[in-house]
Amino acid sequence: MKTDNKRRSERVPATITSYVRKNLPDGGYALMQFVSKDLSEGGIFIVTDDLSIFDLSEEITLIVERDKSRYFEGSAKVVRSARVFDTEGGMTDSGFGLMFLDADEQFREMVAEQIKEHA
Repeated sequence: MKTDNKRRSERVPATITSYVRKNLPDGGYALMQFVSKDLSEGGIFIVTDDLSIFDLSEEITLIVERDKSRYFEGSAKVVRSARVFDTEGGMTDSGFGLMFLDADEQFREMVAEQIKEHA
């Protein structure tokens, strides 16, 4: 199955712990933990079977860690939800593509280093 890749930057497989803070209608928030599948300079794909937890275009707060050190906290936008199946019909991936909205230069440099490590 062919998929369109509209990403502007290279993505690499990367297992990174990510936390998402989603604002709730009552003024509170939910904090959820995810593991990533891949990473690029523009965003991250987080893995989950529950595709009902976010809406496309929803803005969330994202905290991304590597080796238990926080290195990015900022806004992200949900730009993709996906379930990918292999040729036998088994699910291989399920989750959300998140686009970084306010990544600073230091964060961009760290992501670029990680991409070089996995290239």
